Amino acid sequence: MFDINKTSPWVRLALELGAEAARRVSGMAQQKGAEVVDQRDSTEGSYRYWDPETLRVDKELEDFFIEQLAERGIDAVVLSEEVGSQKIEPRCAPEVEYDRPIYFVSDPFDGSLLYKRNIPAFWYSALAIYTRPARAEMAEPLAAAVVDCSGAEVVFCDTRLAYLGRFVERELTGVEAVKPNSTDNLKDAFLETYLMKPHYMYPAVERFKFLFRDVKFILPNGGPSGFCDVASGKVDVYFAHKQPHTDIFPGMAVAERAGCRVTTFEGLPVSFSEKVGNRYNIVCSANETLHGKVLDLLKSHEITDTAGMEE
Repeated sequence: MFDINKTSPWVRLALELGAEAARRVSGMAQQKGAEVVDQRDSTEGSYRYWDPETLRVDKELEDFFIEQLAERGIDAVVLSEEVGSQKIEPRCAPEVEYDRPIYFVSDPFDGSLLYKRNIPAFWYSALAIYTRPARAEMAEPLAAAVVDCSGAEVVFCDTRLAYLGRFVERELTGVEAVKPNSTDNLKDAFLETYLMKPHYMYPAVERFKFLFRDVKFILPNGGPSGFCDVASGKVDVYFAHKQPHTDIFPGMAVAERAGCRVTTFEGLPVSFSEKVGNRYNIVCSANETLHGKVLDLLKSHEITDTAGMEE
């Protein structure tokens, strides 16, 4: 039984920030939230050049997270969707429970284009708190939370397990531990992979047809929620093709704590990185048997891309 009063302060912080993110999205007028407040570099080859707009909802949630870290005096390096990498300047001494350096990884609002058209599907806020050792690749998750901002459902983890709950007026209710499915045949598997933007859809479908044609159903979403969908048994495989750093590490923390198998396309472990511009090719499967079958298919078609292969 999960008891929020007995969990770690980092889990409580992640849940508090996640609950407030969901509240702000539901309370913000969609027209206001969809206003474009900034533009990224749209030069081909730059980070997200095919989708350069920053919406108000993205910026306000990210600013809120950063403000909270500074106000609590937390020694954090933020790795986030809009700011990239930013060292927080604490405004006070931290409480003892927060007195350690951390990485704060976040995609404050995932689903911006759907939000802009007022399509209430796949609106997520994701965050994770990792240790910050001398060598970044040794970082370990202390807590993570992925919040469905349209339904107030949250999938989160501590250092041992993953859970599913719901926010009701910021209070966490109905918490249960989650576990992935036992599906072990590809022909029975539900696979999730991001296919909504043509920039991803056409290359992925052409290159990985050999895998996609062998599964029972494909959910065309991804990001941090893809990992959580495997963790909670909604799908059986999340196929993360060229997905960004800030989507990978919040969701991966939850999936691994739920008992999912997570590796690169080559079957290698995924190490943490400070390089927020990296993109990753990762398979997250419900169990070892199913994971092996996906990796065998990739190997037989000479797919050898490694994690963090792009900046």
